[in-house]
Amino acid sequence: MSDNNGDQTVDHGDDYPSEHNQNHSAFLGEEINRLLQRLGSPNIDTVSGVFGLWKELVGEQVAQHVSPIKLDRGRLLIEVDDPAWSTHMKFLERDICTTLSHHTGTTISGIDIRVKSGRANS
Repeated sequence: MSDNNGDQTVDHGDDYPSEHNQNHSAFLGEEINRLLQRLGSPNIDTVSGVFGLWKELVGEQVAQHVSPIKLDRGRLLIEVDDPAWSTHMKFLERDICTTLSHHTGTTISGIDIRVKSGRANS
């Protein structure tokens, strides 16, 4: 079969793309989980929950100033854009750990904080 430009195309039928994509996605997910496990990281659902849902889980205001950097052995490293946010995050640590643990299905035991370097003086 060829398209309007004369290029050859292959018609796999209606079911091929979705079935193929589902199988490929499942395989890819399993491979990513194996890699994450070898690296000592949590599974893809945990990683995507913490990093992908950060804004929704911590709120718009916090997300504007605080970014998750790394999740390692149940400890979340975050980066703040101002030292004042470091203090604020220490007060919120228990609530954030509880929220993240609930939504990711893994225990987030604590937060480590670093202040973003090279921030401009206001």
